[in-house]
Amino acid sequence: MLCKGIDRRRLLLSMGAAAMTGGLLSSTRLASAQQGNSEPVKLLLGSHMEYLQKLAPDYAAAHGPTPEIELVTTPDLPVKLNSTLIARRSPGDAVFVTAALMSGLAEKGWLTDMTDMIEQELLPNGLIENSLTAANYQGRYYGVPVTIGAPIMHWNKALFEARGLDTEAPNNWHATPGSWDTLVEYAKEINDPDNNIYGITDNWGGVGSMFTFGSLLQGGGGRFLDDDLQPVMNSEAGVEALSRMVDLLHLHKVIDPAAVTYTWVFDASPAYLAGQRGIFFTWPFIAGIANGSDDSAIQGRSGYAPNPALETSASIDGSEFLSIPVFADNPEGGRQFIKLATSLDKQILQGSTSPWAPSVDAALGHPDVSGNLPFAEVIRQSYQYPVDGGYSPDRERWEEILTGQLSRAFSRDVTPKEALDEAVKLINASRT
Repeated sequence: MLCKGIDRRRLLLSMGAAAMTGGLLSSTRLASAQQGNSEPVKLLLGSHMEYLQKLAPDYAAAHGPTPEIELVTTPDLPVKLNSTLIARRSPGDAVFVTAALMSGLAEKGWLTDMTDMIEQELLPNGLIENSLTAANYQGRYYGVPVTIGAPIMHWNKALFEARGLDTEAPNNWHATPGSWDTLVEYAKEINDPDNNIYGITDNWGGVGSMFTFGSLLQGGGGRFLDDDLQPVMNSEAGVEALSRMVDLLHLHKVIDPAAVTYTWVFDASPAYLAGQRGIFFTWPFIAGIANGSDDSAIQGRSGYAPNPALETSASIDGSEFLSIPVFADNPEGGRQFIKLATSLDKQILQGSTSPWAPSVDAALGHPDVSGNLPFAEVIRQSYQYPVDGGYSPDRERWEEILTGQLSRAFSRDVTPKEALDEAVKLINASRT
């Protein structure tokens, strides 16, 4: 309950000012800390981040103390971070942060500005610049990507071959403006609904449609949000992007009609792995399952490449980050661990021994990494194109609004333009 005479706005403003003060103090401590720092360090890592947990002995060998590690699942991460940081306590000196959470935490003043470290040390050492899109809030960086990934295109070479199509042509579609139209023509040749064969599959249920819409939106020169984080997805490029998706369903009829009900990759993948779908837009890891799993009917026959192009290829960044909270007890220790995790040798180790792609360019190109992650070069190529996901403090809220309107367009309740205009209207209303 708020005290009498203190409204919610004043309370939030006072909290924000306090957090900003904490941020200034933390930045000063980070900048002035000695390289010989050997204070205890605490890490909050994702429960899936075994590759970072394994760095604890290396950190201890370099700096003395063995890091204290707490693990958190990705679904539990928002509650963990918000509940501790709002109490002006830090869950760690370096903490796992997702792309969706980053700008909201930065807006509250809860994350240390890491711009100098990134621009002066990490980018010159090969950190992939486009992997920083979600870490950028109002022109400053608040996190360092340790693993990267964005949806790409997969295709069933067996179906291509059966239809007399060039099985290697899609490798170059990302570099060929207008190749989306070529993809549609290939999908038409593959399509055979009477035998449950469809040219394309995807997951457009729930928020899943954001990824293909975002790829086409940026591929046509559009954006989700402008530089002031205002919604602009109802641009001509946005209407064109959504129109192309609707056409796949209702004009060309080359996409699995159940795609609008699939809410994640494993809803759409079974038919692709069974050899019944020609093209699949999804995350890179599916390449390993399709080509190597005993349950796959297309072992060794699944191609993968960056997304095809309109004006350019594009995708949506799915990087995972480490950040330093402003309330960290040992921010220099957090910085030291992040530098260790993003060093070239540790990034090569990560990419060659785990399923998590490194964020340093030279590591993605290393033969040990490509031996473990054959799609590493495709990820690297994808990050040469736009990968902005429109990450703002209210991203999760406007994402639900937008995808709800995309669904209305898919069902032809409204036109693509009407759907996007309504999305922008509702997003703006949600911010008042």
